[in-house]
Amino acid sequence: MSEELNFQGNADRLPPQNIEAEEAILGGILLDPEAISRISDTLKPEAFYITAHKEIYTAMLRLQSQNKPTDLLSAISWLSDRDLLEKVGGRNKLSSLVDRTVSAVNIDALAALVVEKYRRRQLIKAGNEIVTLGYETETEFRTVIDKAEQKVFGIAQARATSGLTHVSNTLINTFQDIEERHEGVSLPGIPCGFYDLDAMTSGFGRSDLIIVAGRPSMGKCLQADAELLLSDGSISTIKEICDRGQAELLTLQDNWKFRFTQPEAFIDDGIKPVFGVKTRLGRYIETTITHPYLTINGWRKLSELNVGDKIGVPRKISVFGKQTIRECEVKLLAYLIGDGYLNDTTPRFSNINSLIGQDFTDAVTEFAPELRVSEKKRSKRSPMLYVETNGEENSLISWLEDLELWGKKTDEKTLPGVIFKLERRQIALFLNRLFAIDGWASVLKSGQVQLGFYSVNEKLARQIQHLLLRFGIIAALKTRLVKYKDTKREAWQLDITNARAIKNFISEIGIFGKQEVLSKIKAALLEKRYQSNRDLIPVEIWKQLSIAKEEETWTGLAKRAGIQGYSNIHVGKRALSRDRLFSLATALENMRLQYLATSDIYWDEIVSIEPMGDKQVYDLTIPGTHNFVANDICVHNTAFCLNLAHNVASLYKLPVAVFSLEMSKEQLVQRLLSSEAEIESTYLRTGRISQTQWEPLSRAISVLSEMPIYIDDTPNITVTEMRSQARRLQAEAGTDIGLVIIDYLQLMEGGGDNRVQELSKITRSIKGLARELNAPVIALSQLSRGVEARTNKRPMLSDLRESGSIEQDADLVVMLYRDEYYNTDTPDRGIAEVIIAKHRNGPTGTVKLLFDPQFTKFKNLAKPSHY
Repeated sequence: MSEELNFQGNADRLPPQNIEAEEAILGGILLDPEAISRISDTLKPEAFYITAHKEIYTAMLRLQSQNKPTDLLSAISWLSDRDLLEKVGGRNKLSSLVDRTVSAVNIDALAALVVEKYRRRQLIKAGNEIVTLGYETETEFRTVIDKAEQKVFGIAQARATSGLTHVSNTLINTFQDIEERHEGVSLPGIPCGFYDLDAMTSGFGRSDLIIVAGRPSMGKCLQADAELLLSDGSISTIKEICDRGQAELLTLQDNWKFRFTQPEAFIDDGIKPVFGVKTRLGRYIETTITHPYLTINGWRKLSELNVGDKIGVPRKISVFGKQTIRECEVKLLAYLIGDGYLNDTTPRFSNINSLIGQDFTDAVTEFAPELRVSEKKRSKRSPMLYVETNGEENSLISWLEDLELWGKKTDEKTLPGVIFKLERRQIALFLNRLFAIDGWASVLKSGQVQLGFYSVNEKLARQIQHLLLRFGIIAALKTRLVKYKDTKREAWQLDITNARAIKNFISEIGIFGKQEVLSKIKAALLEKRYQSNRDLIPVEIWKQLSIAKEEETWTGLAKRAGIQGYSNIHVGKRALSRDRLFSLATALENMRLQYLATSDIYWDEIVSIEPMGDKQVYDLTIPGTHNFVANDICVHNTAFCLNLAHNVASLYKLPVAVFSLEMSKEQLVQRLLSSEAEIESTYLRTGRISQTQWEPLSRAISVLSEMPIYIDDTPNITVTEMRSQARRLQAEAGTDIGLVIIDYLQLMEGGGDNRVQELSKITRSIKGLARELNAPVIALSQLSRGVEARTNKRPMLSDLRESGSIEQDADLVVMLYRDEYYNTDTPDRGIAEVIIAKHRNGPTGTVKLLFDPQFTKFKNLAKPSHY
């Protein structure tokens, strides 16, 4: 009898087999009982095609395990005692095996031949099963693909297995391992390259699931009320965006231009100390002390900035909505917000300009014909216009209630959300009428031009400053005291002093009723050559120009750039105009500096940094660019595991698979390159490489290109897809994978409705992946924001976010903590704590490493020693 297989479509063909080799193996063992020890690890009974041969070989293995000889008489006796002798063909069968065999010299080669035939039969069987899977239309396709791959991969990765083995057979090998470790020869697991951590963990165990957890963003957060511009022109706070979990936001690209992008993660980061940052233009934002701001030399944390430093803010934001309302409604909103009384029994409007009064009256009539405007004279004051109705409901009041304006006092009125979503023409009309109420324009005898706006409401003034920015008009916001009745009160004033901004304002917006003075302003500007002492590139740009020009003299460069007075261009002393920087960058054929000269960024000076206490904070993860715009200021938003990947791949030459759900492969490689070359990532991202940096950069590229690190940045990847990729890598590499990294766990999808159950399923699947690949799998995980509420910020197991199954399924839980993020005066500056909170096979405790934030690099604090 032979092995039975269901060979679909191949009924006329015999399965792969070699009967003669099977007989020769059995005969060799009967002739030379020592021969079985040479093949027992690789040749299993199921590899024999003939059933009788399986039984005979099984008998031989049992005799060997009992330290009994495997000669002819012993085999016959064992089979006879179990009533198997006649089943395998009797004494004559075993005698014939001996008679046909000359020796057992080639038994190893024969065993390999039999195993090969067996694996071919397995492949055929798997193929038939895959065909059946293809017809299972009710099963999800990627599940079918995974099962099909698993069947084929299982054959390709087949290892010799011993089944249940007595402990005595393992003790000798175990003792040899202990001797090697005592002598410092090896670790039982995969060494991670951090000596103290290896000493505590004995290396990462193969088939272990390792969780590396930390708080997202490490303290880079915005206060909850920070406002962000959306693609439809509307404004939302970062809290609203995080609660909604969806947005399309502005981000600054490498070419210094803005575009819209969608965040990958929305992070509630709890209560943290925040600091208020105010700029010369009056921009204001509250962030944590570690939040990065854009400088001419790259992104720098607030803790590294001082009053007087220049940070990047938008120079223009050409974003308008597509919504429209009636023009009469646009005008009424401007008039009533600017000089309306909305907290009485009927709407009132006051203005001394009769032209504006008539425009208001016309707008009311167009809004609703049943409304009428009556005028009441007031002594020494402008007339008051009342909007009334003949006993009917006042539709204007209902409309103002819907917009949440009715009932608001003068210092409480802000712009309704609909204004921000209007098309360009209607926003211009709104500003035109609003400036007619609370704006001014004049030309002094000196020829100086004045144009501005004021309000007693700070929020309203900031909203107008933002709307002007959409037209490329930069306005500075400052406070002043104004007389109100018998007291003085604070007012907020917007000044537009830049000649180009004033020209933009006159051409695109204008001021109703003040056309004559605007014509004078326009004429005054024509008589003066445009010079801006505001919209300049910071003086630090000279260092970048120096790198770009290499050995060329400044005089030679300025002459080639066509600059008058090229013999003295005040190198390193003055900030550069955009035109001058563009001329120099063009002469140098440096596209990056040309982009900077024509950028969407205005370099604004920090005038104050003040602590504002503990507040609720949020953050966003922006793919690719990792920055966004909040309160009209540019702000920015894995390192430990990347260092592990680097160490395993470089020191031990083992393949490392990185599945990045958060960052692109280009960004991960840039981090690796920055760490290896010890060049700040900002320089790599912007291309500002000095002559002395090219050699370490080239060396780093050469070293990294030889490392077996493989990255998959597929978004929303599943465990099934990861398993498929890892199998393929293992097959191509021809060796076991050294490490698998998943960044990060909370971004994975499991296809369930309940997130806790979904994550539980994901962690179980990842643990199964580790066992199947026989490789440690490290999954990054977030900690809950509960850690922020405690006095002691060091994380605990209970802080693992979303599911207790993470702790349950993990063999090792590692948590990262840096005290300087929370305590700027800590003695542990530059120290990172690696807290081993759970260790299934060893001790828990804390290991300290050096952390170099400049290169996002962890380093050993201790020297290597024998483990």
